[in-house]
Amino acid sequence: MQGKTVAGRVRPMNIGKVRLKNNLVMAPMAGITDFPFRTLAREAGAGLVCSEMFSSKAIIHGHARTVESVRVKSSDHPLSVQIFGSAASDMAESARIVEDGGADIVDINLGCPVRKIVKSGAGVKTVENEQRLRAIMEGVVKQVKIPVTVKIRTGFDGRTNISSRVAKIAEESGIKMVAVHGRPAERHHSGAVDLDAIKETVDSVRIPVIGNGGVKNELTAREFFDKTGCAGLMIGRAAIGDPGLFKRIEHFMDHGDLLPAPTWEEKIELLKKHAERSSAHYGEKRGIIVLRKIAAYYLKGMPNASRVRQKFNAIESLRELEALLGEIWESPYFAEETAFE
Repeated sequence: MQGKTVAGRVRPMNIGKVRLKNNLVMAPMAGITDFPFRTLAREAGAGLVCSEMFSSKAIIHGHARTVESVRVKSSDHPLSVQIFGSAASDMAESARIVEDGGADIVDINLGCPVRKIVKSGAGVKTVENEQRLRAIMEGVVKQVKIPVTVKIRTGFDGRTNISSRVAKIAEESGIKMVAVHGRPAERHHSGAVDLDAIKETVDSVRIPVIGNGGVKNELTAREFFDKTGCAGLMIGRAAIGDPGLFKRIEHFMDHGDLLPAPTWEEKIELLKKHAERSSAHYGEKRGIIVLRKIAAYYLKGMPNASRVRQKFNAIESLRELEALLGEIWESPYFAEETAFE
């Protein structure tokens, strides 16, 4: 397929003093963007990868898994570590710990709509109180030397775009980049993305604004750039099971043609690679268990996928995984489902 190019849209960018090879960012996703996943995204073309979201209190109180997760490996750069919390002092202290752990960027979550997070006064709830919002952002900026960024929503219910106002406050507070998810909090990850709201935010500040939400493929990526003028893209669920999407978007922007999507065989090999890295990082049993949340993204659309997914929850070793994935090709070829589930 041929189409107009937007050459130069995928390009190196700076966030503060951190230089990125391009402006395509792997979004932070709870339970997904751990170290093994980040290595795959980086190899597949992401200019910046983000950690899972961590509680400021868990970081401060030394929760064992949290502390280990925010300690950055030498091969895990550049890395943005995302934190959330409702108290300015906790957020500042946790940011200092994150910086000491080797993070290149600390990101403040101001958009999570999950009830548990909102009930604690964090996530999108934070932006309701401007005084507290400023205190959190200014406190974190003053506490660390690395760049501080924020991730926000367009609003709460879709009736009013608050992202431009929040972005202005962020800029005034010393924030170096704003990522805007183009849906209000009440819609979580469903419904249309408000590109006009993102454009309004882009036009309201001088710091980079990165668009997020609903980037599914090369065409939606181009639409984001064309309609918002955003400085870059943050991609989440579309890259789970298909991190090569980053390279395909970059190629499309530069050349105007679509590279082939990964074949089923290639996605299975990538799942195996992911499992090997997860096992090396966590230990074999836990490494396989961690992938239960992700496997469906790799298997979607394959023959016999539903049967394989059901059995995935029972395996605990790489040997069992290898045997299970072999069942995808068993006859009858489309057992229990079609190829286009």
